[in-house]
Amino acid sequence: MKHPKYISDGFFMLFRGLEALFKTKGAGWLLVVPILVNLGLFVLFALGFWAWGVPALTELAVIGERAWWVATLLWIGIVAVFLLVLIGYAFVFSIIAEVIGAPFYEEIGVRMDKAAKQGIVERPWYKEVWFAITQESVKLVLLGVVVLFGFVLQFLPGVGQVLSVIFGFGVLIVTSGADAVGPPLARRGLMLSDRRKWVIKHILPVLGLGAAKALGLVVPVFNIVVLPMAAAGGTLLVQKYDK
Repeated sequence: MKHPKYISDGFFMLFRGLEALFKTKGAGWLLVVPILVNLGLFVLFALGFWAWGVPALTELAVIGERAWWVATLLWIGIVAVFLLVLIGYAFVFSIIAEVIGAPFYEEIGVRMDKAAKQGIVERPWYKEVWFAITQESVKLVLLGVVVLFGFVLQFLPGVGQVLSVIFGFGVLIVTSGADAVGPPLARRGLMLSDRRKWVIKHILPVLGLGAAKALGLVVPVFNIVVLPMAAAGGTLLVQKYDK
């Protein structure tokens, strides 16, 4: 049976993933360790941003005797910088947290696939960590491209700041969706080129899941739990479309 491919289907798969986590036997302890680590990462970022980022933005926000149009452009730039910081944080946070949580999320996905009687290729935990490291290394390169291209776009008159934010968030959506379905596809024995073809074939639901995950990553506190939700949601998405 063929399923219609909708962006909304992938978007709400993130929340179906949360429901699946509660139904997966023994998933509780698999979530505790990575969530605690993610919480620690979030606290470190929050303290760093409060100590250095907030004073810097506050200093820029002092309007003084500037003309109204200069002040308006300044505020637009401040908002754009803040959004770019959030996008960069979402990239870095997910890179580190997904590498740390890879063996835990993989075990949850394996249990979900076994419960659904899906044929899987099991790998030892250290291979799963290596898979996550290689995958996140690609994302790290993309982060460099996003930062560089976003910096260049800032110099375009009028719309540069807006375009840089849109570009950065667009890249985050694509990589987030592909990352979520990557492990369950690998469990089915698909190599990187085959996984890429699968993502292109099912691009709409993958983008939907990526959009939900990307939005979750830039929301403080919620981003702590969005990674296991996305891992479970990616497994459900592959189960549904990979018949």
